[in-house]
Amino acid sequence: MIVILISIPFALWGVNEYFAGGGDINVATVNGEDISQQDYRFALEDQRNALRRALGDNFDPDQVNSEEFKRGVLDDLITQTLLTTSARESGHRMGDVQLSDFIREAQRFQRDGKFDETLYERAVAGMGLSPPGFEAQLRQQSVLQQVRDGYQQTAFITAEDEKRLLELALQERTFDYATVLPQRFEKEIQISEEQIKQEYENNSDAYRRPDRIKVQYVQLRVSDLAEGIEPDEEAVRRLYENSRERFVTPEQRRASHILLQVDENAADEQQQQALEQAQSLLQRVKAGEDFAALAGEFSQDPGSAAQGGDLGVIVKGAMVKPFEDTVLGMAEGEVSEPVKTRFGYHLIKLTELKGEQVKPFEEVRGQLKQEERRRQAEAIFIDQAETFRNLAYEQPETLEPVVEELGLELKTSDWFSREIGAGIAASPKVREAAFADDVFREGLNSEAIELDLNSLLALRRLEAEPSKLRPLEEVADDIEAKLKRAAAQEKARTWGEEQLEELRKGASWDGLLTEHALEMRNATRRRSGFEPQPRRAVRDEVFRVPAPDDQQPTYGGVALDDGGYVLFRVTAVEPGDSSQADDQLKQRVANALKQRRGLDDYLSYRAGLRDKADIKVYADQL
Repeated sequence: MIVILISIPFALWGVNEYFAGGGDINVATVNGEDISQQDYRFALEDQRNALRRALGDNFDPDQVNSEEFKRGVLDDLITQTLLTTSARESGHRMGDVQLSDFIREAQRFQRDGKFDETLYERAVAGMGLSPPGFEAQLRQQSVLQQVRDGYQQTAFITAEDEKRLLELALQERTFDYATVLPQRFEKEIQISEEQIKQEYENNSDAYRRPDRIKVQYVQLRVSDLAEGIEPDEEAVRRLYENSRERFVTPEQRRASHILLQVDENAADEQQQQALEQAQSLLQRVKAGEDFAALAGEFSQDPGSAAQGGDLGVIVKGAMVKPFEDTVLGMAEGEVSEPVKTRFGYHLIKLTELKGEQVKPFEEVRGQLKQEERRRQAEAIFIDQAETFRNLAYEQPETLEPVVEELGLELKTSDWFSREIGAGIAASPKVREAAFADDVFREGLNSEAIELDLNSLLALRRLEAEPSKLRPLEEVADDIEAKLKRAAAQEKARTWGEEQLEELRKGASWDGLLTEHALEMRNATRRRSGFEPQPRRAVRDEVFRVPAPDDQQPTYGGVALDDGGYVLFRVTAVEPGDSSQADDQLKQRVANALKQRRGLDDYLSYRAGLRDKADIKVYADQL
């Protein structure tokens, strides 16, 4: 199965290129195959956006502008190129039929349950890819997934491997721990002016203000067009009649039952006894006894007996056919004759019957009016989009013709950089267009940018500032805070390691906590579930240290990603017994082992490709 998220569009026809346009500048060559600067920049932007979404307010622009980050993105592209070439040489492919089926079944490209080519093509253009380009991407993802799946699915594990991991999973450890925070050391740290100056000079790229731009832009949006449309009553009523089935509430039947269980393969005598009991209960109901009370006493359906046999609304297809057929033929309040199914004999009572209902026009008029407004706006949008594109392209020195011809408003953005922007510049597409040479340096209009399926935008430079080094006095406070934070984290780690050494030499755990006012917490249970829940790094390290010996605890420590340091002591270990594992745990452990072994094999294969490859990197083009 292809495990691919549909976040970019793809096509039904042949492969010619990855992206519309392109250039001859390359950033690397892998076994003679070029990696273009354009592909690299797309990948770099994707990684930056992913990091921005993941970190939110903690996003650090300096991180994604570092040489280390850029080289990491290029390394990923090199590895991907090696894997793709090797996979294709091994015969891995995504066939045309498979590709076509995958696309046509994607809900994103369907309207009213059917593939819509116009919707699909607009989505392709909206992502900035040519149709052949996305097909190439999809095929590439497919072959890479096939290779990885091959290693995962063929990984071999032994019974002894599984036994050892089960014992570890079922092992219990009890421990105490205390966290040393770097903040406790910050007050004693002094950063000199010389240190600030040295950091500024040694890492000047981190303190550069990036290229900035402020743009004028004009936008054509379906939502704006819709605001000026007032659909006439006839159009709204026509929409109601054409989509009347959307407002139909189908018939609803609510039923209760009394089940007398008997296996369908049971002897005739048992079958007869169950039938006779059902008939006896039916007579009691007819004599006036309460159906719900009898269900609570005699029904052998544990799910409904306590509710007086109530099964709720009977959804078509949810019940076995004899039961469902009986319910569909009953009148409200009626009790059936005994009904035989594979579960036994049922007495069924139809407790409620609601006929099919259609919402009247007046009730849905407002909704339909909005839909008709939107439908008309989309038609106008499609008609005006071509004019919008042509005017922005044909008269590249001004956006006024677009404004005048289509009655749009010329707006102005705030300052934004290539990596970060607010408002309209929060879109990576807008930032990419704004910093293209023809806009940023030459001051021309951008091409029409399709922000989504219902929005077009064109922009031009209003003001621009090239990248420049920020003055030391402007960034001195930030540098001081950064250096102080780093020094405090290092001091916390060093202090924690020193205390761990003392504990292992025989120092008192309680004395350490008291002397340094550290808050102790204790935890127990299995590796898979602690109470309370320590950091994962702490849990992993707790299970990595040796078990206590001769009633003496085992001490350990671990540095945290946020600069803190955790000291802990393991006071008890209860060995796990693999024979006590249930089937679910055994399956999880087996799956985890196979995944780990398969991943190791895959990573070894990937590393082997890299070791043998002829790779040339053109660092000046990054």
